[in-house]
Amino acid sequence: MLGRETNRAALYVRASTEHQTYSTAHQEAALREYAAQHGLDVIKTYRDQGRSGLTLEGRVGLLELLTDIQSERADFSTVLVYDISRWGRFQDVDESAYYEYACRRAGIAVAYCAEPFENDGSPLAAVLKGLKRAMAAEYSRELSAKVFRAQCRLTQAGFKQGGTAGYGLRRISVSASGQAKSVLGPGERKNMPTDHVTYTLGPKNEVEVINRIYDMYLTERLSDTGIARRLNDEGTANEFGRPWSPFHVKQILTNDKYAGTLVFNRSTQRLKSSKRSNASANWVKVDDAFEGIVSRDKLEEARRERQQRRRHWTDDEMLDGLRAIFVEHGRVTPDLINSSGGPAVKSYAFRFNGLTSALGLAGVSWPSMSRSVITRYRMRCITRDMTIELERCAATAKATVTKLSPRTYILNGVTVRLLCTRCRFERSHPCWKVTLAHEPAADFVIWVRVDQANQHVEQIYLLPVADFPTHLFVWPSTLTLHKYKRYAHTSLRSIFGVENDSKPR
Repeated sequence: MLGRETNRAALYVRASTEHQTYSTAHQEAALREYAAQHGLDVIKTYRDQGRSGLTLEGRVGLLELLTDIQSERADFSTVLVYDISRWGRFQDVDESAYYEYACRRAGIAVAYCAEPFENDGSPLAAVLKGLKRAMAAEYSRELSAKVFRAQCRLTQAGFKQGGTAGYGLRRISVSASGQAKSVLGPGERKNMPTDHVTYTLGPKNEVEVINRIYDMYLTERLSDTGIARRLNDEGTANEFGRPWSPFHVKQILTNDKYAGTLVFNRSTQRLKSSKRSNASANWVKVDDAFEGIVSRDKLEEARRERQQRRRHWTDDEMLDGLRAIFVEHGRVTPDLINSSGGPAVKSYAFRFNGLTSALGLAGVSWPSMSRSVITRYRMRCITRDMTIELERCAATAKATVTKLSPRTYILNGVTVRLLCTRCRFERSHPCWKVTLAHEPAADFVIWVRVDQANQHVEQIYLLPVADFPTHLFVWPSTLTLHKYKRYAHTSLRSIFGVENDSKPR
């Protein structure tokens, strides 16, 4: 341990920016004057220039000072600091006190030269130091809030708040009068405090690459990895002059700025806290703040496509997708699969060990599928849609609903079963089989009758089971449908009495 002399002192100076009123040079001059007045010999200066006082992170000067003291290498007995705020604006005032205590425990005093009290350990000094530390922390909080409000106002005015422009865009400085000045290169800043910064289009070749990325994603249905691989194979570099990665492609396909929208406050990291994402309701968004590269519709289409691709498809849903393609087009090809909006060909190949296997499981073989398979699939779709519509109507009517089975409900104390039937040609005339007795027993059967081609809903009936006491089922045909006319309704909405209400979203 080096011997310490009581007249030796070290200086600690700090400034957050180079433009503060009390720069480190001014602080050092004031501290040396204080040392001369108190007979102290300054032997070392610890300096933190352009460093925030909110945390210890990055403050090399203070870290070196504390390390020298704790390792007993310090050969001085006093540390001179301009004031408490220069020591730090720690949001936890106990942290500021702890670092001072670490010095005092090692036998080294800390003197705040510009404060109106002596740091002599008296109760008054303790109270004043606590108050000053709280004031220093509060100053940072108030300043942070003021800066945030100013950034929100500037964003709403159409100006950018920090950060790089990104591929295909450039930063441009704008005068206070709104006159465009010069395009800013990487690392360049506006040359006047009254100027602002916004986006402008980058070089033509970069704009063309952006549009190609959207076309490859939406039209060719390439993945982020596939797009990056193609661009790299073509020798196209990103904005950093490096190869493309899937992350860079995703940023272009999801960032609002490529549609001319400014977004601020996506995340929060105030006062050196941990970064956290904000709810979209707290974002500051300005549409058409500058000229976009792609349209808003195309950006939203890319987002919907991404959400669709991220969806987890069950085996049945994937096979139904193949059947739907066949019903619509009469054939199934890889191009039709990729353009259907469902899973891609490679997803089928991976899930079912080959596309041919998936087609076989779906009942879609080369080159055709039986009429009965098509009819069964259509009836499944109609039943699914009518079930969704029934539940929507019940919600609109504010009915009390208890679900007994996939298509049987208790609605306000009445048991109702939904039944969708296909047209059969098993008798002399087209007919429909309506099962009345079924478990669980129902008071009413909502019969959905499809047309003779088994393609669309033809009519809906509300059948009271009590009107058919001796029947387990009935077989209405084209000759006897007139007997059921009194039970007919135009839609499920008319049954629930919500015909004129708008559908809930």
